[in-house]
Amino acid sequence: MLAQDSASRLPTQQPDSASGSQAVEAREDSLERLLSSGLAVPDEQSETGFTPVNPETIGSYVVAEILESSARSAINLLRVREELGPVLAEYRNNQLRNAYGYVTHTDFPNINAAIRLAARECRGEVLTSQPGGARSAAVLGESLPSTLEMLDRGVTMKTIYQHNARSSSATRDFVRAIQERGAQVATLDENFDRLIIFDRTVAFIPADDDRRVAAEIRAPAVVSFLVALFERSWIRALPFTPPGRDRATTRITDDLELAIMRHIVAGDTDSVTAGQLGISVRRCQEYVARMSAKLGSRSRAQLGYLIAKSGLLDNVSQEAAPDGSP
Repeated sequence: MLAQDSASRLPTQQPDSASGSQAVEAREDSLERLLSSGLAVPDEQSETGFTPVNPETIGSYVVAEILESSARSAINLLRVREELGPVLAEYRNNQLRNAYGYVTHTDFPNINAAIRLAARECRGEVLTSQPGGARSAAVLGESLPSTLEMLDRGVTMKTIYQHNARSSSATRDFVRAIQERGAQVATLDENFDRLIIFDRTVAFIPADDDRRVAAEIRAPAVVSFLVALFERSWIRALPFTPPGRDRATTRITDDLELAIMRHIVAGDTDSVTAGQLGISVRRCQEYVARMSAKLGSRSRAQLGYLIAKSGLLDNVSQEAAPDGSP
C-alpha cells in the first residue's frame, strides 16, 4: 500500500498501449523493491514521495545482522557441544564396555577420523610405531599439521620406524620437522605392528591383515600391556639420524645384517625377510650375496649352516642378556 501511495505521487502519463502499461508496472515493482529493501524511504516533502538511502549504510546494516546471527549460531553450537559432551562420553564408555573394551573402525576415512578425534583430545603423550619402512610423502604431508599442532600444545611424542625409513627423503624431512618441536624418533631392525597410543588411555591397532579395520582400545589393562610392549621396543631402537653419520650408519648396517642372518638361519625366503624388515627384496638379496661371499657359501642352506656355526648370533644373544638370562 505504501509503495502504491508513493508511486502514485510520481509524474506519470496515462498509458495508451500495452507497452505503456507494462512500463508503469515495472516502475511500480522497482519502487516496491527499493522500499522493501530499505534503499528508499517514504518522504512527504519530496516531489516523488520517497528519498533514496545510501546503499553503503544498508550494506553495513545487513552485514552487522549476518555477523550477529553467526555469533548467535556459534554460541548455540558451543552450548550444544558442551551439553552433549557428557552424553557422548557416557555413550562411548557404554559402547566400549559392551564390546569388551574396544570398538572397530572400518575403512581408512573412518579410521583416520577416529584417530584425529583422539589426537585432538590428547593432552600429555603419544606413542607410535610405524612399520613398513619409508612412508609416502602424501601420507606424511597429511599427518604433519596435526602432529605439529599436538607438539605445539605440549604433547610429548615417541615414534619408532624401521631402519629402512632412514633412506627416505620424505621421512627424513618429516622427522626433522617434528624433532625441531621436541618429538623423539628412533628406528628398529625388526618387524613390529602399527600402534598408536594417546595419553596411555586409548590405543589403535590393526584388526585385520590389510589394515583396513582398526581396533580402538580403551580397556586399561590392554592399553597398559601395549604401552609396555612399546617401551621394550623403544629401549632396543636407535635414535633417528640422517644417513652418513658414521657410527649410527655402521650400527644400523650391522643390525640389518644380523637380522637377515637370523631369518636365513630360520629358513625364511628373501621376500619374507624383506617384508619383515621393511626393506626391498633386492636390497635383502644384496646383503645375502655379501654374506655368502664373506663366509664362502655356495647355497642358501649352506649359508644358514655357516652362520649358525660361526657363533655370530650367539655373541649377539650374550650382549643382549649380560646377566646370563635367556
